[in-house]
Amino acid sequence: MRKLVWLLIILAALLGAWWAVATAQMQSAVSRLLDARRAAGWEVNLDSISKGGFPLTLQTTLAGVSLTDPAQAFQLKTAKTTLSAPVWWPGDLAVKAPRLHLETAAGRLPVEVTAKDVDGRLSLYPGLALELEQLTLHSGMLELEGPDGPLLEIAQARAEMRHLAAEPMTYSLQILPDAITPGPLLRRLFSEDGPPTSAPTLSANAKVTFDHPLNRHTAMRRQAPQVQQIALSEARIAWGNLALAASGTLTVDPQGQPEGALNLKVKNWARLVNIAQRAGVLPPSMRLQVETMLRALENRGGTPGGLDLDLAFADGQMSLAGIPLGPVPRLFRTN
Repeated sequence: MRKLVWLLIILAALLGAWWAVATAQMQSAVSRLLDARRAAGWEVNLDSISKGGFPLTLQTTLAGVSLTDPAQAFQLKTAKTTLSAPVWWPGDLAVKAPRLHLETAAGRLPVEVTAKDVDGRLSLYPGLALELEQLTLHSGMLELEGPDGPLLEIAQARAEMRHLAAEPMTYSLQILPDAITPGPLLRRLFSEDGPPTSAPTLSANAKVTFDHPLNRHTAMRRQAPQVQQIALSEARIAWGNLALAASGTLTVDPQGQPEGALNLKVKNWARLVNIAQRAGVLPPSMRLQVETMLRALENRGGTPGGLDLDLAFADGQMSLAGIPLGPVPRLFRTN
């Protein structure tokens, strides 16, 4: 009996020592990640960092986190973020935050994203490199706001990235939001014929290839891994009798410019023209010219009210169904 008691005491001491060492390593890893962002020119603020979860959980709590990249107009804030993992394998990491607030830009349009009840799950392969196996992000409510007010709300937003074992630097990406509620601005744009009674739907499936594997080494680099290829099996958005689907493969150069082509399928393009004019994107003086061009493309495709077009990117220029559109925009900015 005495031997059993001593064995339990030794095991408890070893567990406590492992918990202390592993928790300290987790906090050290977080500090190194923040230092790497500082070295890359980011503004990083952290009010406090604390540990907990003894004895079966490794837990680190960050309070008052603010990450700002002045070069790309990016700012992420959260009052509290909790990182936790089982004591037997720190590579199964859970990240929870009651609220995240992101300010960034979609092209030239500044947007604010607020995510509530954020739950992230990070799975890493065993080994010293700690390479990403799978990443799942879930938010109970996602709110998107533009300069003129709320754009939309997404309930139960979910995204998943999974490593493809046969392609070492390629990851599958799936985006599956649940319920989408358009904001007042989008509803006003559809007000001429009345907004659709059904809710919008959105889905996307793609494979993304990076120039480096996603692991602890690349996380510590000043320059983040760069996208080399995007293979879009399908991205689709629909609302009522309107729908837009895209598929195709793009390669991306080190400056963030794409090469390749996307096939676009549009349903009910005439209504999209009305919406574009009400939104101020299409000047009334150009409406007749645009409608004439789109009607000719509709006749070429043979689908009444629909369009089947190729959006091509080549030599720094882009074209739609052979019609020049101008310079290719960068998909992302290099660090």
